[in-house]
Amino acid sequence: MSTRPASSDRQATLELQVRSLNADRFLVRVLGDLDLHTASRLADVLQPLLRSSSHSVFVDLSGVTFLDSTGLTCLIAAYRTARHTGAGLVLIAPSERVRHMLALTGTDQVLHSYPTVDAVPDGLPEHL
Repeated sequence: MSTRPASSDRQATLELQVRSLNADRFLVRVLGDLDLHTASRLADVLQPLLRSSSHSVFVDLSGVTFLDSTGLTCLIAAYRTARHTGAGLVLIAPSERVRHMLALTGTDQVLHSYPTVDAVPDGLPEHL
């Protein structure tokens, strides 16, 4: 996995798109770099959605081009919030870089992923 050089000039590139799929299901599409400079923006979107036990949040990571430990920590914090509140949280189509990082850290054992939104079971298991 390639790393990016640290640069104070580098623009933080992250685009977030939030779409309601129905009254209690939300899709958050993440595009770009999920890193030290951008992870807080994703947290600001995910945390309020996960505060309701009736919500299921699908995080589409197919457009993530770079993931560092701060981005990974953001996803783990979202998982912990979901566990605490009883909300559902799943990853959708993680990019190869994201899958590699999740597997390398063992996070793929707790953050479940599906290839598409349609592949997610209607009744999410409680451990999600």
